Amino acid sequence: MIAWKYLNKPSAAVAALQDYSTMREIINITPQETKELYDRMITVGSRRLTGLPSSWNPQAGEDRMVKSLDTLDVIQERYRQAVEYMNWFEPAWATLSDTEQKILREFYTSGSRKSGATARLQVELNFSERQVERLRSQALYRLSHLLFGK
Repeated sequence: MIAWKYLNKPSAAVAALQDYSTMREIINITPQETKELYDRMITVGSRRLTGLPSSWNPQAGEDRMVKSLDTLDVIQERYRQAVEYMNWFEPAWATLSDTEQKILREFYTSGSRKSGATARLQVELNFSERQVERLRSQALYRLSHLLFGK
């Protein structure tokens, strides 16, 4: 089960939240990667013109096919894991309110912008610093509870 990857619940919820954009990207690019790989598998290979003498490999086509199939297996496994992650994470994420999602996104998925998250949220939501921190803590607790249970 995917939950075993994340053991400490609060930090696990943060790690799961940070993985979201990567998993979404994997799901978005995999069909194109797979298509390109199939296209490379069915094209006829030719020698590269480097100007250097080369030896002829009678199994070059087979080698290319095997490498492509191995790569395809890796791509498909990565896609399967991303879909499994999304099926696990998205229902919990959808349960959170828009404000909770906004706060968690600002604190944990904004990359280098994290340092000013409290100040930006204070201005945007018209909350005090203490209230923003309280809401962040509650939202993180709620997300970890939804993902991992008690």
